[in-house]
Amino acid sequence: MVTHTNPSFSAEHLRFLNYIKAVGTGPKGNRPLTREETKDAFSLIIERRIPDTLISAFLLGWRVQGERDEELSGCVEYLAERLITNKGEGIEIGYPMDGKTKFFPIILKAAQNLSDVEVHAVYDVPLGPKYGSILNEFQVTAPNLTLHHRRDLLSGLSDLTPLRNDIGIRTAFNTLEKLNFLAPIALIGMHHAPYFDLYATLYAPYYQRLVIVQGHEGTPEILKKTKYKIVENGEMTTHYIDPEEFGIEPIVTKDEMKLEDMLTLMKNPDENLAKMIQLNAAFLGFVAGKYQTIEEGYTCLQD
Repeated sequence: MVTHTNPSFSAEHLRFLNYIKAVGTGPKGNRPLTREETKDAFSLIIERRIPDTLISAFLLGWRVQGERDEELSGCVEYLAERLITNKGEGIEIGYPMDGKTKFFPIILKAAQNLSDVEVHAVYDVPLGPKYGSILNEFQVTAPNLTLHHRRDLLSGLSDLTPLRNDIGIRTAFNTLEKLNFLAPIALIGMHHAPYFDLYATLYAPYYQRLVIVQGHEGTPEILKKTKYKIVENGEMTTHYIDPEEFGIEPIVTKDEMKLEDMLTLMKNPDENLAKMIQLNAAFLGFVAGKYQTIEEGYTCLQD
């Protein structure tokens, strides 16, 4: 029987067992990890210095216990230290890594209308249970748009995808992987309202301007009236963007679409969809600081 004192365990293995005990012992034995402990646990995972069995046990226990903001902040601090050297210019779009299933990535398509705004986004093989189409499959190209494969940024995190798909449920990584510190301004999407405050806490310290959008499929994309918040200079303000105020009909996407159908729609937009693409471009330009308002951007893009 393998025990805590098994002589074959490395010092890192033994240290990580303490983290599993903290999140997976049960109500009487569980305790929050400190920021430094979580940062250390995260580094051991990302750098693959412990067996996958330990990673699975930790992620499941941590998920059941519930990840605390202080713990997640330790993980983000580690990621920033590893990735912030890649930071360039322009704006980074934070997409979920589970891919697109109901609509093409409209804000990437919109980026083609902003030739003087440098745009970054990250993709990887898709995560379950969604297993959607990943960003590079949509063949959106422009001189100002760079799609980064996550393996080139942080291979250890990319290598965890098969394990996460085997586990089959959401883990803390789903929260932590959208932004990769590639630009001074970030635009990130999410599904649920509590993530406004969480993402502001986690990411605002690393960006000059952070915009958090409760957008389509958990992305920062606009297809209907959408709530977003801007975090800048230590303040967070709440705003809405409504396509109908621009004479654009909301787009309803309840059913899943095949990749080829999404590509056809993207390449052959009708008049309403073409306007929605321009609205997303105006929003992206506003977030990036090209336009003072979304209205100004939309008007400029009509000329």
